[in-house]
Amino acid sequence: MQLIIRRFVTIVLMLYYNKNVHATLQDLSATEHGLSTIEVEERRRLHGANVIKVTGEPLWKKLIEPFANIFMLVLFIAAVISVIHGDILDAVIVGVIMIANGVIYYVQRFSTERILRSLQRHSTQLVETLREGKNITVQSEDLVPGDIITLSEGEKVPADARLIEAKSVRTDEALLTGESQPISKQVEALTGEKEIYEQSNMLFQGSFVVSGEAKAIIVHTGNNTQFGQLAALTGTTVTESPVQKKIDKLISQIIAVVGAMAVVAFALSMLRGMEIAESLKFVMALSVSAVPESLPVAISVVLVLGMRRMAARKALVRNMRAIETVGALTTIATDKTGTLTKNKLTAQETWQPASSSDDIALHVQKTINQGSHKTHDPLDSALIEYVTDHKLPALTHHQVASLPFDQAMAMSGNVWKQGDGLSVAIKGAPEQILHHSNLTESEREEATAALHKLTSQGYRVIAFAEAEIQKPIERFEDLPKKTIFTFVGFIAVADVLRPEAKKAIAAALHAGVTVRMITGDHLETAYHIARQLGMVSHRSQVFDSRRMAVMSDKELGDAIKDVRVFSRVIPEHKYRILEILKKHNITAMTGDGVNDVPALANAHVGVAMGSGSQIAKDAGDIILLDDNFKSIIDAMREGRTIITNVRRMLYYLLATNAGEALTMMGALIIGIPLPLMPVQILWINLVTDTSMVIPLGLEPGEKNIMDEKPKRPNAPILSKYIITRMILVALSMAATVLGMYIYYNALEGHEYANTIAFCALVVMQWSNAFNARSDYESMFSRLRVWNGKFYAGLAIAVGLQMLAIFGPLQSLLHIHTVLIGDLMLTGVIAFIVPIIIVESHKLVGRYHLRRTIAVQ
Repeated sequence: MQLIIRRFVTIVLMLYYNKNVHATLQDLSATEHGLSTIEVEERRRLHGANVIKVTGEPLWKKLIEPFANIFMLVLFIAAVISVIHGDILDAVIVGVIMIANGVIYYVQRFSTERILRSLQRHSTQLVETLREGKNITVQSEDLVPGDIITLSEGEKVPADARLIEAKSVRTDEALLTGESQPISKQVEALTGEKEIYEQSNMLFQGSFVVSGEAKAIIVHTGNNTQFGQLAALTGTTVTESPVQKKIDKLISQIIAVVGAMAVVAFALSMLRGMEIAESLKFVMALSVSAVPESLPVAISVVLVLGMRRMAARKALVRNMRAIETVGALTTIATDKTGTLTKNKLTAQETWQPASSSDDIALHVQKTINQGSHKTHDPLDSALIEYVTDHKLPALTHHQVASLPFDQAMAMSGNVWKQGDGLSVAIKGAPEQILHHSNLTESEREEATAALHKLTSQGYRVIAFAEAEIQKPIERFEDLPKKTIFTFVGFIAVADVLRPEAKKAIAAALHAGVTVRMITGDHLETAYHIARQLGMVSHRSQVFDSRRMAVMSDKELGDAIKDVRVFSRVIPEHKYRILEILKKHNITAMTGDGVNDVPALANAHVGVAMGSGSQIAKDAGDIILLDDNFKSIIDAMREGRTIITNVRRMLYYLLATNAGEALTMMGALIIGIPLPLMPVQILWINLVTDTSMVIPLGLEPGEKNIMDEKPKRPNAPILSKYIITRMILVALSMAATVLGMYIYYNALEGHEYANTIAFCALVVMQWSNAFNARSDYESMFSRLRVWNGKFYAGLAIAVGLQMLAIFGPLQSLLHIHTVLIGDLMLTGVIAFIVPIIIVESHKLVGRYHLRRTIAVQ
């Protein structure tokens, strides 16, 4: 059936690329003025939203997922053994615990998917669409067949479309065809059957416009597009973050250790004369409680909630890998315009040679594209504002062509016809325009001195010139090499620094992260701005990127070791700078345009601007919704906090689980009755662990989180410092509980001592949860940092434990009546012991941390 559908779609597409524009409009019952509102609604009902629906996980698989693992199998076997042995109550309790674990899993998964869906709405593409003769902006999912859209450089093609108009259009169709080179597009009808990569008058969903401007009519949307068919067949893929992979590996190692421990425990219990059914239930309960099998799901929840917090801070994370890597950054290579500045340019000064009689404002007017009804370029906006302020009369010349910005020549312009003559009005980099201008030596020196004076004040300087040509051209490449420019003058524009940029840079430097500014500005302009931001102290820290052309990678690496600012950068330079920086740094690179894509895709963390092109946003790992450098630092702080919290969760679960295991193994080794019943072990695992682990993962960051040097992404998930603390806590828990059990067993008997040991172990886990809230900071000072979710989880755990001790769950959990005084005394001791152990360990840790920071 799918093959038939694909062949049908291919035939329809062939009809469109074989037809001319007029026939295509007729076939789609559309006009060149666009669809009406009524037509759009009718077509949306017929074709549905422009959304690709992929084959998701079936419902039955989602339902059985929390039960389809080795731990649930072990619990099921334990319940069966209880039934066979006649312990129906224990079997019911185990069944309830299994169901509760499943419900918790469903809630966590539903929350994760809901948050991810809400985050995806941040990245919805807006498309310029012609409807009822007016250009409006609509969301890509609202497009229907017959809509006429306009796309420009960097924009993503939202649906399959037939080109109506094409101005130097080239597209990147690598996602569909695997072809890495851009494909040129045109409007004329084709003959014969063509493959996708040969359909030069078609645009396909998922591809990008890398140059030019296109006007096209939508022919297919959603799953009827070529990309939609591929996506529907491949289905969804889930990519794990590095931290999840590390934890999965750690849990696999823990399972192996616990398996060996279970064999030993079973052998010891049999030697002790325990019944085989009781021994099996004990070993199974111990094995399940010793392994934090629910941790991966809990961590997914914490990571996704972290993504939502980062989005609230204007940093939209597109993949979980970036959360960990952004916290480990050692250098940030950032654009200046829009990121460190507000990207609101205004003309400040003008300069013209004394011999010039031309009106520079009139010439500026000629460099502005007269056919454009809007502009996204801040420089063009500044020039339009400058021309408007001068109230110039309308131009009587006729604009023949608009020349796009040429990276090699660093200039753009317009071709004009006046009478029988043709001329090019040019704006661009001062050095390039001065180089091509017909100036005398003294005029060149005068212009260079004026340029130096303007750039030393931090201005961005744009040069203007004019050239006579013999025939129309569409690109600067077509300009005859011997063409001489007539120099007109300079306009100095200024961009306002973001007030928070300097503080954010200082925070990054304090966190051990170097910041490097990348700009196309003149060296003097870049130096002046960098000094204002506190990035440089002398000119040797500013590098003129034009020198890169004659330098080897080794020479370049040596030259930029201490460089903090790269001036006169073109997009081709960015990728090479990135490759050099990546050799010794975990690097973030910012970008917003088509030419930034290679650097964004190859950086450890690609940071795209929210106002940038769609292709840049798709290549980035993080999108700055406000284009603000401060948002990178906020994301870095959030990334460090998230990974630290994941380590807290892991520490808490492993320390407490190890404490339970050591308690039981210790009892078997020293030859005393088991201090806990199997069902009590499962209760602790369900109630205390589940209610406290996610709140610990949502703990606010420690005050010194940005004082430490970045940790390597491949660093172990748990440091030696934390592992040492885990061992100390586990040993102290086992020793305390066994000591209490032995004491009360001698005085009051096994059942009384069992209840005391059970309650003491639970209280020690609560105490350890307080310890886990910080790695270095004292628990007592951490109490001043409010975490409502932590106290809510604690309240749930305490409430359920009170039901177990004093309520209807007493008999189910084999709780014996004990004196309140004994319960309070042992509870206080159980709460204090882990705190004393961990506070002492933190004291030593803070001492070593201060010494490390002092050395840095």
